[in-house]
Amino acid sequence: MRVYNSFIVTLALTFTLITLVMSLFQVDGLDAYFAVYTIALLVVMALFTVFSPRARRNLNQVGIGAFGGFLVIVVVKVVEILSEK
Repeated sequence: MRVYNSFIVTLALTFTLITLVMSLFQVDGLDAYFAVYTIALLVVMALFTVFSPRARRNLNQVGIGAFGGFLVIVVVKVVEILSEK
């Protein structure tokens, strides 16, 4: 199996496992799912560092986008917490 296929399969299995665990704990916030998926994506990307430079550059852009979305969620949650006081 090529490294790209291994990456996709690992990511799909990880996301499936995360979804199952979070649904068992009845997590209903989309922001929680996105945050955990982003962390899992970054971890799996760190494990698969043997990509070609072009593929690594494209995956880094995806990771930066996901991390940016994660930061937006964190900022929104912080604003919600601070506005309650």
